[in-house]
Amino acid sequence: MESNNYQGYLQNNTIFKVLIEESVSPVGLYVGRDMVIKLANKAILKVWDKSEAVIGKTFREALPELEGQPFFQLLDDVYTTGIAYEAHGEKVDLFVDGRMQTYYFNFTYQPLKNEQGEVWGIMNTASDVTELVLTRQKLADNQERTRFALGSAELGTWDLDPVNDIVTWDAKCKQLYGFPDGEEVLSYKEVLKYIHPEDKERIDKTVQDSLIPPQGGFYESEFRTIGAGDGVIRWLRCRGKAYFNEAGRCIRFAGTALDITSEIKDKEEQRKLLTLIDHSSDFVSLSDIDSNVYYVNAAGREMLGMDADAPVFLPSIDFIVPEEISRVKDHIYKAIEKGGRWSGEVIYRHFKTGEPIPVHGTSMRIYDPITGQPQGRATVSRDLRREIADRQALINSQQLLLNITSAAPAALWMSDETGMITYANQTWTTWTGQPNEEVLGTGWLEAILPEDRIRAAEKFLNDLEERRPYEVDFRLLFKDGSVHWCIATGNPQYNESGVFVGYIGACTDVTEKKVIDIELEQSNAELNAQIKQFEFVTDFMPVQLWTAKTTGELDYLNKRAIDFLGLPEGDIIGPNWLEQVHPDDRDACVKTWVSSLESGNLYQFEFRLRDKDGNYRWHLSRALPFMSDGIILKWFGTNTDIHEQKELQRQKDDFLGIASHELKTPVTSIKAYAQVLGAMFVKEGDAKKAAMVEKMDSQLNRLTNLIGDLLDVTKINSGKIQFNKTWFDFNDVVRDNVQDLQHTTNKHTLEMDFAETGEVYSDKDRIGQVITNLITNAIKYSPHSDRIIISTKIEGADAVVRVQDFGIGIPDDKKDRVFEQFYRVSGSKQHTFPGLGLGLYISSEIIKREGGKMWVNSVEGKGSTFCFSLPVDGQNITATK
Repeated sequence: MESNNYQGYLQNNTIFKVLIEESVSPVGLYVGRDMVIKLANKAILKVWDKSEAVIGKTFREALPELEGQPFFQLLDDVYTTGIAYEAHGEKVDLFVDGRMQTYYFNFTYQPLKNEQGEVWGIMNTASDVTELVLTRQKLADNQERTRFALGSAELGTWDLDPVNDIVTWDAKCKQLYGFPDGEEVLSYKEVLKYIHPEDKERIDKTVQDSLIPPQGGFYESEFRTIGAGDGVIRWLRCRGKAYFNEAGRCIRFAGTALDITSEIKDKEEQRKLLTLIDHSSDFVSLSDIDSNVYYVNAAGREMLGMDADAPVFLPSIDFIVPEEISRVKDHIYKAIEKGGRWSGEVIYRHFKTGEPIPVHGTSMRIYDPITGQPQGRATVSRDLRREIADRQALINSQQLLLNITSAAPAALWMSDETGMITYANQTWTTWTGQPNEEVLGTGWLEAILPEDRIRAAEKFLNDLEERRPYEVDFRLLFKDGSVHWCIATGNPQYNESGVFVGYIGACTDVTEKKVIDIELEQSNAELNAQIKQFEFVTDFMPVQLWTAKTTGELDYLNKRAIDFLGLPEGDIIGPNWLEQVHPDDRDACVKTWVSSLESGNLYQFEFRLRDKDGNYRWHLSRALPFMSDGIILKWFGTNTDIHEQKELQRQKDDFLGIASHELKTPVTSIKAYAQVLGAMFVKEGDAKKAAMVEKMDSQLNRLTNLIGDLLDVTKINSGKIQFNKTWFDFNDVVRDNVQDLQHTTNKHTLEMDFAETGEVYSDKDRIGQVITNLITNAIKYSPHSDRIIISTKIEGADAVVRVQDFGIGIPDDKKDRVFEQFYRVSGSKQHTFPGLGLGLYISSEIIKREGGKMWVNSVEGKGSTFCFSLPVDGQNITATK
């Protein structure tokens, strides 16, 4: 149905006109895909701050400020999908009172459909339903036009001759079918051509059924015609009677036709309006002249706990709590009788629970538009429970905020856009003794000491002019006569439109902090003097001194260090010192330094450092953390030039390497000659000489081992020791070495206690060398014991070997040094056991280079347990198991 027909009908319905006009909730009705505003009540116009001139415009034209907000798209989605959209607490920005303002609404976009299910418009309801007033005004106009149409309507007559299949009708009937004057006789088939295609088959069947005697011959039907001349679609209601002869044959079929187009349209519009009212969020009821309620909309039924489909015909006072009945009868009814309407608050009751429901209602009389006599009463009511709860919550919030600000330890304040103080909490008055009214405006300045007053005021005025955050310190005179240091801060405030409205800020008593700051400045001055004395002393020290932050960056170097590097201090401090470390040493240096920073352990590392001439010299760097209450505050370190020692060490290693190589060849030859000589003595039967040669061979073996150790040491120190890594079963290698060594001793039993360890990736011969060294040491240093225990097991991701003896043990203060080069445990028995003190050093270095570690657990007089670990392949462990 076209929107102009809808609007015309709307103007004729007095009841709904009054309902919509007096509604206190906003309602809007938008028609067509373009969302043409057909209805906009006073409440929604008030919300929009628009006049009725927006009616007839599209929603977008009427409210351009909604551009960029979701409502245009939401309306289009509802129109195209036919699915309602409901929102609660939705934010809406509207141009009201000459500026953009923000509001929040509970609203519904409800699609409105015709009988074919097609969407013709969208209903927009909100908490305020004033929109119903405009809707009812249009309904009244529609009803008036309908009454005029009905009063002017004339019945048309028709007469069908079923024998000859011709229809005879009067001028009115021809007009209803859209035929021109002059054609009074038509065939029945010709008439069927102008019945709407959707109705033709149904009407033809109804006519044919009426021509059968058993059906009684009565005919009544409603259908649409398409005007033969004007093409206008009209709704007709036809009634007729068939007449039969004695043979039961129809001889005449006559009746009347009535134009019910307006009636059909009225019903459709009324259905739409009832849908509109039923979907309103407010209570809407209609009652007769005797105050009996005969209609309650869906929202009203839900609010009062009434069954949705139950018929309603109840006295109005049944909707009111008993305590309100006398007021309704004595005041409200009389007000309506006298003035035609009443508006105010009243308390309804819930029909099932009896719960009182406060509402704001408007009741008005409905008058007959012709006679002017009252016909009944319409009531629109808004549920106030949420509003009352929100209002009480706001009061509680405001009281809570007042209590909080009054108890705040800081003085809180607000100013307007001119800088006048409009609010100060109780704290300021407690401090200064100024009554609150004297603080407002510029009175707060009177409590500031005269020496600071002008500065504080000018700073505030300057920041106010620039609209920037305000901060200033000043001295405040307290009411007890004491002077306190305070810091006042404030931030500029803006309303929803971005207009500056003043400041909100706080004033904090910082007297204690100020005193501490003054004391800290004095302490810092003293500390700086001590630092200068420290720098003066350290600059004359022969070693390089430095300090570092807990992050590892240098923050101080003495003069010795700066002179050595030949760079400005600024180019060295921070992380820049690493640029002076030799590239080959840099990564290991950083790794060791980071490890110490994380663990707090001693930092010690040897690296080459570039001097001012570009030459690299070896240095030993050591550093310890300075701690307070278990927290590292700083690192103190030294760099000692060990270049000469390194050169001497290199020369010694070179000598040992050369000497070892030079000794190895003649020793090998002597060993060969000794073996030949021993064989000759055995052959000759000279056992005594053969035994002496065997002893000589044993000493040669010892000399060979010593030479081998010296060669390994030189290789380790020069970084030239070779490793041939392969995958091998760890336990097999340990077992083979144990079994070989068992043949060399008759006194000691080598006990094996192996757990599954899987495979390792290492140099099998070097690992065998380590195991042999540990077991031979265990045998050598346990002369009064007869057993050695060798065990293996997995600990975490490592395979661990332990060689336990029950010999002389090692003192606690010597355990950490047994892995040093040429070190032998001192004591009364140190010369009892031969050796150069290289075996454990070599073993430890081999294990380190294989990615493992070596350690010892020992108790003096009870024995020692030497251990080492190697990374193991976890998958191979699982497979082996």
